[in-house]
Amino acid sequence: MSYAETACRAVLALVFAVSALSKLRGRGAWRRFAASVAVLAPAPPAAVGPLAVAVVAAEGAIVAALAVGPLVRVGFALALGLLGAFTIAIVSAYTREKRVPCACFGSGSPVGPRHVVRNGILAAVALAGLLTAGGGPVHLAGAGIALAAGLIGGLLMITFDDLVELFE
Repeated sequence: MSYAETACRAVLALVFAVSALSKLRGRGAWRRFAASVAVLAPAPPAAVGPLAVAVVAAEGAIVAALAVGPLVRVGFALALGLLGAFTIAIVSAYTREKRVPCACFGSGSPVGPRHVVRNGILAAVALAGLLTAGGGPVHLAGAGIALAAGLIGGLLMITFDDLVELFE
């Protein structure tokens, strides 16, 4: 494991854990998320519920895979795939002028370019993690610093909407 891998794992595990938990924190949160899925992924109404469950299950699977050493590459690859799907859905909704609230972390700001940027940053983190996974030995102090840096990076991604609004 490398320091870069450690930081990337921390960023993505925190982001996807908070994302999944924010959708599961209550019936209202789940309904808002399912409603956004209905707009972001134009699908038959009967498919919206299963698709919403699949998204949250994928987010949980990413967190679990990133926590287990032998599965870390799978976690990074799943994160890349899910972020790609999210980005396609966001761009599609935005170009169709559908202003659906983002249910990523419960913020509710309408999806748009800032979400594409955030997903691009997270995809770069996932790719960096994938490329550095399985590196050489690490020292405890360095791993602690990498973990702290990753958690700070994850918090920045979770609050990305709020940070962007400060500068608009």
